[in-house]
Amino acid sequence: MGRYVCESQGESLRWGIGSDLRGKERAMEASEAASRQVGGDDAITTRLGAVALPIGIVLIAEIFHPAREDPMNFPAAFEEYAQSDVWTTVHLGEYFGFLFLLGGLVALYYSVSARPGAGAGLAPFGLAAAVVTAASFTVLQAVDGITLRYAIDAWTSAPAPQKAAAFAAAEVARWTEIGMNSLSFFLAGLTLFLFGLAIALGRVYPRWVGLIAAISGAAFMYNGAVVVAYQGFVTSIVKTVGLLLLAVWAFVMAVLMWRNGSRRRLARLRPTSQAAAQRPAGTR
Repeated sequence: MGRYVCESQGESLRWGIGSDLRGKERAMEASEAASRQVGGDDAITTRLGAVALPIGIVLIAEIFHPAREDPMNFPAAFEEYAQSDVWTTVHLGEYFGFLFLLGGLVALYYSVSARPGAGAGLAPFGLAAAVVTAASFTVLQAVDGITLRYAIDAWTSAPAPQKAAAFAAAEVARWTEIGMNSLSFFLAGLTLFLFGLAIALGRVYPRWVGLIAAISGAAFMYNGAVVVAYQGFVTSIVKTVGLLLLAVWAFVMAVLMWRNGSRRRLARLRPTSQAAAQRPAGTR
């Protein structure tokens, strides 16, 4: 009888220890899952995106881009570009600006997806559009900032008998740039439009912020698919409105994303602090 009691107590002790370990493992797994959903590294990603958005706006402002001549008057425009000492540098700066903007949108994807709903369902499509847009802008800036400059230099330095052929080659580079510009800005507009809808239909940020992005995106889509595709580089009030709305949206979104990242980080740390406070003194 005594042996039976001892064995029973041993089994109970082992069961209790095993149950306690399994309980701790489940608690740790739940804590890790909550950390990933509520904050974790996503909070840092959101704040990095908040910094990237305004930097991108500043870099794509085209402050130093030669723009005195009509861009559709190729001989005059090419002469102006040939005199620029910073042509390629300016376009590389713009390219990095686009990458900063798209990086901010990637961070926004994680932020919008934090809460389930229609916004979180749309966010992956915005992310996919951002990746395609980044590839498109890579080709655009390679043609505009590098290929076109080489073609123009070849035209200006060509001997008289070869001037016409060299100019024709520069024209091909220019037409290629216009085609890439058309589709690149359409894709950029589509990306903004999708993220704008994700924000407006989501539960993380105010809806009016999403509407600003959606309107800006629609303006870019129209400018790319209609204005540039059919008329080339002409003055467009639609593009101007889109750029102004994009600038406003980027700076407002940067503030909101920074605050959201801070709240999510605090929400992640709060359960940990509470668990430490509730832990028995003997286990500390």
